[in-house]
Amino acid sequence: MAPPRSKQTGRNSTTIIIIAAAVVLVVVAVVWGLALGSSGPKAAPKAKAKTVTVALVNMSGRPTQVSLSGKPVTVVEFFAVWCPYCAYDSRWVMPDFAAKVKKAGGRIFAVDASQQLGQAVPGPLGHPEQGIEGSHLQPPASQEESMSLKAIAHYKATFHLPFSLYYDEGLTYATQVGLQGYPSFLFYDAKGKAVVGLEGWQTESQLWQAYQQAAKK
Repeated sequence: MAPPRSKQTGRNSTTIIIIAAAVVLVVVAVVWGLALGSSGPKAAPKAKAKTVTVALVNMSGRPTQVSLSGKPVTVVEFFAVWCPYCAYDSRWVMPDFAAKVKKAGGRIFAVDASQQLGQAVPGPLGHPEQGIEGSHLQPPASQEESMSLKAIAHYKATFHLPFSLYYDEGLTYATQVGLQGYPSFLFYDAKGKAVVGLEGWQTESQLWQAYQQAAKK
């Protein structure tokens, strides 16, 4: 006859069984939870922000898509090389304003939206009305783009503009935005939506005020 078990031994065996059962239950619960989680609804991925661009011609003569979105504010200046008020802003206002825009994390570029040539001469500081208008030369259709690009390059070098200049072939972009005169400015928000517009020559403070207004939209 086997000797009787002690009460302590019985209690230990019972404790081990209870612990093992609890472990099994925990494992089953975890596995079940993972299974439910994998089969349950998943969060939809965030939609990627759409890039808004405009088709222009760069100074190398290559068609390019220029971004209007992705920055807090994108500033576009529409100008003509023959326009004395454009030349005034380019000489006295745009270099310092462009530096402010870049420091604020924005983007700025200019678009030659005229098919006529003739280098303008700006008036002295504070007197834009004393500028001299260009000749309004109309190049032959076969040479329009190449002559315009040369005129833009000369304009950029003359005024030491620290941002990119583009040519609006066929005035497509100008027509799209309903351009009325030179110079004109459009301020785009981060989504590429035009939220502020200005027409005519501007002071640096006026342009900066418009930039800040666009940044709050």
